[in-house]
Amino acid sequence: MSEGNLKPLSAFPPFSAILFDMDGLVLDSEKTYVTAWQRAARELGKHLEAAVAEGLFGRHADDVAKLLGEALGPDFDRKAFFEIAERHWFEVLAHEGIQSMSGVEALLTDLQKAGIPFALATNSDAHYAERCLTAANLTNAFKTFVSRDQVQSGKPAPDLFLEAAERLGILPSHCLVLEDSETGLIAARAAGTQPILIQQRAVLRDKLSHLADQSFPDLVAFLSALHLRST
Repeated sequence: MSEGNLKPLSAFPPFSAILFDMDGLVLDSEKTYVTAWQRAARELGKHLEAAVAEGLFGRHADDVAKLLGEALGPDFDRKAFFEIAERHWFEVLAHEGIQSMSGVEALLTDLQKAGIPFALATNSDAHYAERCLTAANLTNAFKTFVSRDQVQSGKPAPDLFLEAAERLGILPSHCLVLEDSETGLIAARAAGTQPILIQQRAVLRDKLSHLADQSFPDLVAFLSALHLRST
């Protein structure tokens, strides 16, 4: 495992690579999940508050199912709900697509120009992640890509970030990890990486900032702090 080409950039400790979360970090995909979950609930004669749906982001699938059950009642049918939600989600992707988060393209371009390796590490299974990236016109954006179904345990376990660092050939301690959720930050810390919080919601950013080495409201601000164009 290599230390890589350490970048002693002023705003950060030296690092050699950057690992990206996907949902809510690279892609504004969370809106598509909320829409699909709410439509599935409505089809089953239930009502799902947007705030409840948004509280599911970054959680393990079993936790998501448990919280949905609590919100939708004792007759919650997990299998039926997720089958219906998946159908609605595919419809949302087909008709509306997914927007990338502000600053993603500029950040990836500058990382490539600076010769800094990067990878995607997502709690989504590969076929879902690939659909999302395609819908956002980022199909070939990440040459190194690790999904939930490629490791033993998803976040908050460290497996995804450890595997991503391994594939890049970089020590985890020399990787910045960009995350927007508590689950992801815990996983990044457990992997021995340098967790960076990217969270546009000020209340949530304040709540989670203690889990990160640094925090930023968006990738634009993070890129500005990197100073890549001046190195």
